[in-house]
Amino acid sequence: MQFSNSRINRVCIGIAMIFYISITSKVNHGSYSGIFSIIINTYSGSMNTTNLFDNCSWEFDHYSPSAWEHFWYNNITYLQNKVCSKLNEYDQLNKSIRSLEYIKDLQKRIFSGPLLSNKYDELFSKMYYRSKCSNSQKSDRLVSQYIEPLIGLLRDPLSICSYSNIPASVAVAGYNAVQSKRFFLLGPSAPYENFQTSTPSIAPWLHQPGSKKVLFDIGCSLFNGVDNPVKVSSTIGIRWFYEYFGLNSLSFDRIVAFEAIPYPPKKYWQQIPDDIIGILTFINIGVEVTGKTNPWGILKSIAKPNDYVIIKLDIDTAPLENALVQQILNDSSISSLIDEMFFEMHVTINEMRRFWGTPPGELKDTYILFTKLRQLGIRMHSWP
Repeated sequence: MQFSNSRINRVCIGIAMIFYISITSKVNHGSYSGIFSIIINTYSGSMNTTNLFDNCSWEFDHYSPSAWEHFWYNNITYLQNKVCSKLNEYDQLNKSIRSLEYIKDLQKRIFSGPLLSNKYDELFSKMYYRSKCSNSQKSDRLVSQYIEPLIGLLRDPLSICSYSNIPASVAVAGYNAVQSKRFFLLGPSAPYENFQTSTPSIAPWLHQPGSKKVLFDIGCSLFNGVDNPVKVSSTIGIRWFYEYFGLNSLSFDRIVAFEAIPYPPKKYWQQIPDDIIGILTFINIGVEVTGKTNPWGILKSIAKPNDYVIIKLDIDTAPLENALVQQILNDSSISSLIDEMFFEMHVTINEMRRFWGTPPGELKDTYILFTKLRQLGIRMHSWP
């Protein structure tokens, strides 16, 4: 790559700006590499990493839990019946508030990088991806991307427990608390470092241009959540993903929805927005571990590794759910297709007895399972 003299001069000016900032302000020294990349991109017009890596493939490298997640994972057996009391401690509550405020802001847009500060590294876990380039002149690049940590009840940390004196900006109560999805940090909105795009788009390790954006909603219910074409009980399933995508000017290319409860066709379809009628396949029979309604068999017939695939699994039948998840763990031809997954795993825990009763398993089992799935490269989230 060659630069003109005028561009070199402008880059030198940019470097001088960094030096000036370093001696006149309190900028975090870990931010200089990010600032430098912006200056190079701005003044040279030639350093956009999207262009540099257009012909490279990406693969998942590893998962790295944050210090906050480490604490909960290592102590979850002891904290099994003390989750709310622990979350109410000052340090834990402060972390919950900081992370929620950050995620709520991030959910409103598509992140285009680069991440300029590491001040949230203590809170957020990271998924690492590596580029593989056939051109020997391009070195492989390791990129990390934030994901919400596995902490507490593995859901919005301010949603189930009782708190006092929390900011109004993050307060939530009632049914909205039980169904809160504020703690999800989806790939399109998740900050990443060591990479930059010229325009907001889904990161290339999740979705390649020309590939599809696919949603599998297993246990979809009605689009509005209730038997009413105009009333909405909560943003569940397809509707929540549809609204998140719409907020960020994204759209799905294919949606496959499964529901075991029989719905009259007119009742179901009259709630579906016009713009997804043509891309939605509604399978109104239950899923199976084997056979034609095994969702992973259908997924493999539809999706390719470069597609951005989201799975939501919530059918309230633990043996079947667990069997389907085990298939993902045991079969790389399935797990390699999935970018994000949402699953409500029911276990016995004091804070959730009023909703779940006393099913087999403990909270530590969910921590272990979700960690394994993240280690496979799946951005795993706990569905409320």
